[in-house]
Amino acid sequence: MSKTLTFEISEDLYESFDHIARRDGKTTEQVALEYLARRAAERRPKLSEEERRAAQERFRRHIGAVSLGHPTGADNESIDRDLAQEYADTHEETQ
Repeated sequence: MSKTLTFEISEDLYESFDHIARRDGKTTEQVALEYLARRAAERRPKLSEEERRAAQERFRRHIGAVSLGHPTGADNESIDRDLAQEYADTHEETQ
């Protein structure tokens, strides 16, 4: 649902919106609304500590949820082997 809001703005601000509207092929109202929407998004209230913790907990539930189908290792031998394979690969596609 949308609401109608009517208010007065300075001549300078109107001219700025109008210039952008003519340049971009939009109405002055569209430009003003887009500006207000961007500014509102920038000023959204920060999460409370409780909301932040709840969001982190929801995120943590996904950690480790994807399986590559094979074990992965962080040992040096595995890393060295993977790097050697990549360096040896010319990455040229065979036809």
